[in-house]
Amino acid sequence: MDTPTEYADIWQKRYTELLGHGVPDEKARLLASELAAAAVLTSVRSRQGEPPCVQGAATAIPVLRMAKFDGYGLLVMGVPSMILAIFSISVGGFLIGAAVAACGWCELDGYRRYIGRLPGARLRLMGSQLLLVAGAWAYAGWTLLHPEPLSAEISDLIKESGDQASEVLGMAANLRLIIAAAICSVTLLYQGSLAFYYWSKTRRPM
Repeated sequence: MDTPTEYADIWQKRYTELLGHGVPDEKARLLASELAAAAVLTSVRSRQGEPPCVQGAATAIPVLRMAKFDGYGLLVMGVPSMILAIFSISVGGFLIGAAVAACGWCELDGYRRYIGRLPGARLRLMGSQLLLVAGAWAYAGWTLLHPEPLSAEISDLIKESGDQASEVLGMAANLRLIIAAAICSVTLLYQGSLAFYYWSKTRRPM
């Protein structure tokens, strides 16, 4: 393949990708040039049977695609939750949905900054996950300290159970504890792992 043509094709592809991710035009042009040059050089050395000498720049875009996937996932969860909360007049539900959506936007902005080699990428990528952990733990603690009152129908059923009423209430309290522990464990494992992943990827200079 003709190297200048190969360079031009790769440059245009990378330039379009970077613009699509919100990278400023001037920065996108510079990065596209670096990525295209690295890809062409790697391709030439490969055809000559030599090991690649340029690493990192050619993989700068796909290395954090998980951030893009997770960020959009948080938006998909957060925005509909806000809409449902508005119709059900739930202030708590709206705040939770807004917090989730904000973390999703923050993560996507961190991804955009990372691929564009702009400052603040690590803070946004890690911060979005740590805020989710803190928010989930605060919500779990709130549900334990301020349990929602039982509906009139359930209260009547518990009263009709007679001597077993205390056991039923105890089971309800244990169920709340199990749910709160599950929320804390899942968010700590998943969001904590993502925060560490982002830290390990962004601690190296780009």
